[in-house]
Amino acid sequence: GTPPCGALLPMGMRHGWAGFHGQCRKNSMTTQRAIRIGITGKIGSGKSTLARLMAARGMTVIDTDSLAKELMERDPTLRKAITALLGAQAYREDALDRAYVAGRIFPDAQLRRELEAIVHPAVTRSIEEAFAKAAPGQKVAVESALILQTDLERHFDYILLVQAPDEVVLERLATGGRFTLEDLRARLAGQDWAGVDLDLADLRLENTGTEADLERRAGALLDLLDILALRSLPEQPLHSLEGEEEDGDEEGEGPPPPATPRYN
Repeated sequence: GTPPCGALLPMGMRHGWAGFHGQCRKNSMTTQRAIRIGITGKIGSGKSTLARLMAARGMTVIDTDSLAKELMERDPTLRKAITALLGAQAYREDALDRAYVAGRIFPDAQLRRELEAIVHPAVTRSIEEAFAKAAPGQKVAVESALILQTDLERHFDYILLVQAPDEVVLERLATGGRFTLEDLRARLAGQDWAGVDLDLADLRLENTGTEADLERRAGALLDLLDILALRSLPEQPLHSLEGEEEDGDEEGEGPPPPATPRYN
């Protein structure tokens, strides 16, 4: 049967502890939905490697970059808005010209924000549709560099952050030869990591070594997710309940969440 409230809760789960504690008080647990997992980190951090490992374990993984490109190409409303913003050059032979779009938006923060305002709502709707279609208890992960910088954060139960210093990221990406160092710095700056509250992440995975190192370290984190999949969940995503958790803590109804655990 379902474990009692508080069982299987790993110490250090920011929303795992506070979210479950608050919902146990309210007796509003349910198992009739998918488990929503966010995978985030800056460009070159290794989040795509983590996503691949999660897919290998049978989890559904949504790559928001690929999803956004698909929507920008096949959604006529988006195409019209993007063409109006960036010009007809945004599309070549009926396909999105990603190099042209990147060259326009990464040096121009205002233009990038305007494009995001067009595309992000459609991406979020598609993600919500995927969550709704998933079987109860199914783990559905979404890979995006912009979870913690946007309202997308509130759509998840657990957020996994893959971390690496800028110098490590730049060295990794520079070896591929696809981008100049100037381009890479612009892309990093465009992801707005400087002001992000990293404590919004539930679990952090440090990735300063090789891909093999990351795969070994990811094992414990994925084992933890398998355990959490046994839990019942409230109807709303745990991250959307943060305000309610804080209200409960002010009333003395629950302990404050411990620090976010790191997998070094």
